[in-house]
Amino acid sequence: MALIRREQAGATVVLSFSRPPVNAFNAQLVQELAAMLQDVAADPPAGGLVLSGDGGVFSAGIDLKEAPGYSERQAARATADINRALRTLYALPTATVAAVDGHAIGGGFVMMLACDARIAADGPAKLALTQVRTSIAYPEVPLEIVAAELDPGLRRQLMLSGEAIAPAVALERGVIDELHTREELIARAVQLARSRAAAPSYAAVKVQLRRATLARLDAIAAG
Repeated sequence: MALIRREQAGATVVLSFSRPPVNAFNAQLVQELAAMLQDVAADPPAGGLVLSGDGGVFSAGIDLKEAPGYSERQAARATADINRALRTLYALPTATVAAVDGHAIGGGFVMMLACDARIAADGPAKLALTQVRTSIAYPEVPLEIVAAELDPGLRRQLMLSGEAIAPAVALERGVIDELHTREELIARAVQLARSRAAAPSYAAVKVQLRRATLARLDAIAAG
């Protein structure tokens, strides 16, 4: 069964994590995500991309029940797929919007950060970088994206404490851009992706903005 659901909203592609109950990332999910994002990158949708999660959760990040049981080879493959998915998403030559309906933890938080715009449902969700509380180190690509997308003080606070912030606090700190009701979230994300993607120089300016980070990501991939 597919763990990433793809839908079309006019000219906008909507990809949703679909692994209940919390859309945790396992080897199959990240492999599917990496492949699907590469397909999107090969033929960028005119209306941009929306990334979301099913079941009132964006993603709880790495599956901490399954991942510790991976062989060294399986763990290396999963890490490579995470790096590939994030690199592709971060460089996608069209507008990307994270529609965060519920918790975004660990790798889920990083996937949110890799999108150009982030909007969230207004509610009691937890947004957190919890790697410090696990035995799994940050892969290199997620670490680069966190460094590029969070202000230093907030980055230090979130990474070293592992504590969660609410969507309203994330809005105040510039982690997310808008809050909406759960019912409005996907429609607004599609509208935002479509309007941004319509800008004639969007892809070119995005490359200019992220050139230094993308160069580091390419060096990681080459190394």
